[in-house]
Amino acid sequence: SMELPRAVLRMDVNLTQGTSCLPPSKLVQAVSTMISDSKAGDVFKSPRLRHLRNVAFPPQLDEKNLPTFDNSSDLGRILPSKRNRSLAFSFLCNGYALRCRFDHLPIHRVCYYQSHDPAEVALRDLREELDRCIELEQTGRDCLGFTPLHILACSTKHRSELYELLLMRFPEHLIVEDEWGDIPLLYALWGRAPQDIIDLLTSAMKKYHPDYVVDWLKMVQIFCEALAPPACLEYLINTNRRAFPEQILALQSMDLGLMVGVLCVGGKATEDHVERFIETHQNAFPENGADLSCGFMRFILREKFGFKPFWLRVPISKRLSSLQKREQREEIEAMIHACPTGSSERMRQKRLEVVKSVFDRLDLYEIIEKLWVLELALWKINMEVSKDGAEGCQAGECYRSQCRITSGADVIAPNVMPYLRREFNFATFGIESDGLQYPQRHR
Repeated sequence: SMELPRAVLRMDVNLTQGTSCLPPSKLVQAVSTMISDSKAGDVFKSPRLRHLRNVAFPPQLDEKNLPTFDNSSDLGRILPSKRNRSLAFSFLCNGYALRCRFDHLPIHRVCYYQSHDPAEVALRDLREELDRCIELEQTGRDCLGFTPLHILACSTKHRSELYELLLMRFPEHLIVEDEWGDIPLLYALWGRAPQDIIDLLTSAMKKYHPDYVVDWLKMVQIFCEALAPPACLEYLINTNRRAFPEQILALQSMDLGLMVGVLCVGGKATEDHVERFIETHQNAFPENGADLSCGFMRFILREKFGFKPFWLRVPISKRLSSLQKREQREEIEAMIHACPTGSSERMRQKRLEVVKSVFDRLDLYEIIEKLWVLELALWKINMEVSKDGAEGCQAGECYRSQCRITSGADVIAPNVMPYLRREFNFATFGIESDGLQYPQRHR
């Protein structure tokens, strides 16, 4: 959410420096640190703002300064484009709808700008507009499908009195979906609204809509695509567990590997972010012991663009760290580090070969360690059974060596090994299946 002040002169890179907004806003300063690496031009095309959803432009902003959103961004996917005729070179602009976003919707306008007003002023304005607009039936949704409750949930400043007024008048807005198909609770969790606000929303949902089932998995996927902090996932799980315990199964049985794949491919997450995300879910559900291999490998083996070598380490990190010999761990790490990252089909095929080699080598080393344990067990049993033979041996080492040679490990181990060895099969991860699809991107 970006709650711009009412008087905005321009929409360019100077917005991040606080020189294009009158009066100056703390939010603008916050945005400055967030997208300080932006090049001169339209800041709304910054990758950092790809998942921006709540923003409005004042009517006095002329066409030359109207921003355009990329089609890959959340706003760009739903806003209609129009030809900007005020420039010598005509181009499509989809910022028009946001300039007149609150036309005939004064309640929405009050909720959007309330963070810039004193609490008593915002509360007074909302009461007045509620009384006036209910008579005129001006309480619908804006061009983004937002209700006033959506806008409050997106806000950077949460005031429980405003929420209570809206919930008293429009309890149905709790489960109204916007153009992306999301309810206000998602935005409150995404922005980590104060606990009392979350409790207010969830208690109202249980009171007015007791049979409503929240789509928790969709919320998690949105968090992954938007690269939301792992704290958002923790906040969501805690809310689910505390307010909707009967719906906890969805998150508990979630395909963690699949969501990590969305996080890496869709969210372009760093290795540290991925590790914290996995740790957050596993700490919340330690009894799961989820295997990341299947769901996650479906993503990384099919992805051609933006591949990162650490993706290959994620599903095998625990297995890799459990290897006893450091040389074996270092060898596999070197193979992962050398994994090709190119986007051509030839590079992708080489990448698949490296993936197969890594898994085969890891399986081999795990089998060797299992055979070590088997040999030691047979050796120990033979030593205990053949104690009488120790009297004929002058040295203890001689006796131990004899027991090792005669333990039968040389016969048993080769017969056990075929049951331990497993061949790496791409079909296990759906690579040969044409029916396998990525999770749909939510509108």
